[in-house]
Amino acid sequence: MPRFTAAHALTQARRHPLIPVFYHAQEDYARRVLAACYAAGVRLFEFTNRGTQAPEIFERLQRFVEADFPDLLLGAGTIFTAEEAGRFIGAGADFIIQPVCSPDVAAVCRSYDLAWLPGAQTLNEVYEAHRLGATLVKLFPSAYLTPEYLGILRGPLPQVPIMVTGGIQPTVESLTEWKAAGATCVGLDARLLDTDEPAHLTTQVRELLAVLQPAG
Repeated sequence: MPRFTAAHALTQARRHPLIPVFYHAQEDYARRVLAACYAAGVRLFEFTNRGTQAPEIFERLQRFVEADFPDLLLGAGTIFTAEEAGRFIGAGADFIIQPVCSPDVAAVCRSYDLAWLPGAQTLNEVYEAHRLGATLVKLFPSAYLTPEYLGILRGPLPQVPIMVTGGIQPTVESLTEWKAAGATCVGLDARLLDTDEPAHLTTQVRELLAVLQPAG
């Protein structure tokens, strides 16, 4: 059974609203990046299903997380099918993220009370994902859609939790705009971060997370 409920994942996303989006074929490198982000205050981390060894690396990373960072939620991204979702859930995934919205993946996640973050763009797609039980709707690719677009969506859908991700620049100015537009949390492509030096990465992520965290 999953370690965390969908409700817990949403609470953590609101409290710690920066989610690194990362893949690397070298497990040691991935561990260093994950640890540096955790030290900065990250509590949700997405490892994408982008390489042939991704499921095996993910499973070992999850064991590392459970042993060293038990309050961190490690999620699997770039999931398209129910079979893929089931494989990563079996490996311990704490949430599932999709670039698309698949009702069969939604059903798998619901059966485990596991957080499901499907991708969407239009008003209709965002609403449908929410109706199907999305914990957070992933507005993707957000950089192309812009903070202004999110602000428009927020008019008729103020209650839908939305994660913005996809090409967002890791700057204070950019994240300030997305927060003001109504983003619940932000997914940042770790390739845009300084992942080569753990201390620098921690400092960078801590600064960006401070921009997004709720007051009080």
